[in-house]
Amino acid sequence: MISSCLYSIQRSFELLLPKECLVCSRPLRLHYLCRRCLPSRPLLNLTETGRCPICFGPHTGDNQDTTPCPPCTAFPPLADRIRFLWEYSGLPRDLIRAMKYRPSLTLTRLAGTWMAESLPNIFSHREWDIITPIPSSPITYHKRLFHPCAELARIVARSQRNCRYQEILQHSSVRLPQALRTHGQRLHGLKTLFRHDAISDVSGRKILLVEDVITTGATIAAATYTLRQAGAARIEVCALAQTVVWRRFRSRLHAIFSSEQPVY
Repeated sequence: MISSCLYSIQRSFELLLPKECLVCSRPLRLHYLCRRCLPSRPLLNLTETGRCPICFGPHTGDNQDTTPCPPCTAFPPLADRIRFLWEYSGLPRDLIRAMKYRPSLTLTRLAGTWMAESLPNIFSHREWDIITPIPSSPITYHKRLFHPCAELARIVARSQRNCRYQEILQHSSVRLPQALRTHGQRLHGLKTLFRHDAISDVSGRKILLVEDVITTGATIAAATYTLRQAGAARIEVCALAQTVVWRRFRSRLHAIFSSEQPVY
């Protein structure tokens, strides 16, 4: 009875002061997104043919369900498995841009709920000890006043059993956010981009690293490298979306992290 009354009150306020779509700002009632801006579902999943079991990218070789794609064979990523919900184009791209650059905490939490609900479709095994976000740069945090990846990771962690949310990584220096750097600039100083929180013991742990968008792959490679150096046993990545740009940078990323010397 009480919940029904509260719903009626909310509906009355919505009629007087209609909400706006968080992406396109069209007026709407009792929802966060209009139908034009709602990404199609179901999302990508493991049952799709032509998906690499490691990077989740398009697979054109034989035995697609069990063998790595040719790029993963030639240039294996540092992470054990990478998964994402959408290709970064169309409605998903518009949604993520609104989430990050308007910015919108409500939209971020909605995306986090979708990510949590999608985990069974994109990960065959979900046995993580720690779920941790890619940290925002200090400059980005002061603009948004919240960490998008941290919000995503918290919601994902609450949906899983026997694992905890923990912020493990920190930016090692003040620098421009990756989104403001060219693709080439993103590849400089990757081995020292992040530092491991000394009080967080990740030795022997299985970690899920949460990202919003995989662009060149430089950020997740740097984060994975730092976690490997700290002793993590297994590292998997989950992102909202991945761009096609990453495929062009795989050989360069592999060369950077295969080198014994830091690359600046």
